[in-house]
Amino acid sequence: MNYNNNNKNIMQGRWWKIENKIKKSTPAKYDKIKDWVMDPKGYFLIKIDRENNLIRVGYCLFSKLGNDPIHDMIAEVTGKTAIEIVNTLIKKDFISSLQHAADMGIELHKAELALKYDVQYVQDSDLLISKKNL
Repeated sequence: MNYNNNNKNIMQGRWWKIENKIKKSTPAKYDKIKDWVMDPKGYFLIKIDRENNLIRVGYCLFSKLGNDPIHDMIAEVTGKTAIEIVNTLIKKDFISSLQHAADMGIELHKAELALKYDVQYVQDSDLLISKKNL
């Protein structure tokens, strides 16, 4: 944050000066197990296609839960960037919750970075980035 030298309550944004009127600060918290909720519209499998320099996203539905679940991949979305893919998933109505959209944005950005910097990508795992990758 770039604060104006004359006034500690004015921050210079990219285009505008922004006045700091924060009344309450809330620490962020999220438990990957307790707070996660399955999107009733389905889920996605993400794969990097290095040969074609693409991110491939399979849209999957589950038609039965329990001991013998049935899963079907019914669509694929491909692209080079996280933003274009996640917005396509939203436009195609494959996502029904804000949490799922946010999670997909984060996961797709990891896939984009892995593709760009030739790092191994495993869905729902941290990227292992070393200085040699940069």
